[in-house]
Order: sequence, then structure tokens, then C-alpha cells
Amino acid sequence: MTKAYLIHGTSTRDDDWFPWLEEAAKPAVEIDRLWLPNPYCPDQSKWDQAVDDQIEPHDDLILIAHSLGCITALRYLEHHQIKNARLLLVGAFDKNLPNYPQLDKFMVPTPNYQQITSKISKATVITAKDDPIAPYKNSIEVANKIRAKLIVQETGGHFLSSDGFTKFPLALKELNRLAE
Repeated sequence: MTKAYLIHGTSTRDDDWFPWLEEAAKPAVEIDRLWLPNPYCPDQSKWDQAVDDQIEPHDDLILIAHSLGCITALRYLEHHQIKNARLLLVGAFDKNLPNYPQLDKFMVPTPNYQQITSKISKATVITAKDDPIAPYKNSIEVANKIRAKLIVQETGGHFLSSDGFTKFPLALKELNRLAE
């Protein structure tokens, strides 16, 4: 069985489509939904430490990340010696969000994409043109920086349960592609 790790954003590991994906991916992929401290008021160093505590760096790593979890996943790759990592990033961004200044400090420093890209064997970035939180153009930029497959949907918002995402078949499809 293949193992993957899910890094949530400013929600919890039990929100949105995360529990559904964990069940839907079985038995091909076992997903460990990480616990991150104080998700509604995140602290970058505490999140980085929590991820380090829960994921032993290894080659062929699969990371699934949503929203603020995406930059956390990228930083994890930057700081560890890993080969052939596979990434599924949903609603990714690496720039300040005008409506969320409390997250500005999370964007500094910008991930070192030169160090990250060489560690990735396959990646997918999913975004929506109507995302009210993280502008889809930010996701396009992240996808280009990591040379990822890019999926831009017309609708989907930020892929939260409030956007209708308690299930996310597209994420499952891409996870299975990455796990091959």
C-alpha cells in the first residue's frame, strides 16, 4: 500500500473533503491527515515543526496539501533531502492574500523553488477561477514554478465544504495518478 500525507490549511484535518479522500483512496493509498497546531491562527515555525514530527523524510514521498498547507508542503521539501516526491496541491499560493493580512508572515521567506523542483517527480495543482481566497493566478504561478500539471476549473471556490466540497473526485483521480 502506498502512503500519502495530507497537510490542511486554515481548517482542520477533519474538515472539508479530507476525511472523504482518506476513505475513498483506500486500499490503494493510505492517507495520514496531519495534525497542525492552532489552524485558525497558524504559526509557520510551529506548523513546520509539526510536519517534521509527523513525516519521516523519505524518497517517493506523496504530499497532498490544501491552501496554506501548500506552502507548508513546499517548505518541507525544501528543507529535506528527498527524491521523487509527488505533490497534489489544491488552492495553492505563495504570496500575500489581500483579504488575509494575518497570513503575510507565513509567506516569508518565499520557498526556494530551485531546491524544491529537483526533488519532485510528479505534481498536480488544482485551482478554480472563482476562488475568493487565493486568486487562481497564484496557483498558476506555483504550478509553473514546480513544473506541475495544472488543472484550472471555472468554479469550485477554495474547495471548502462551504463551496460544496465534502467529496472531491478530481483530487482522488489525481492522487491515484501520482501514486502510480
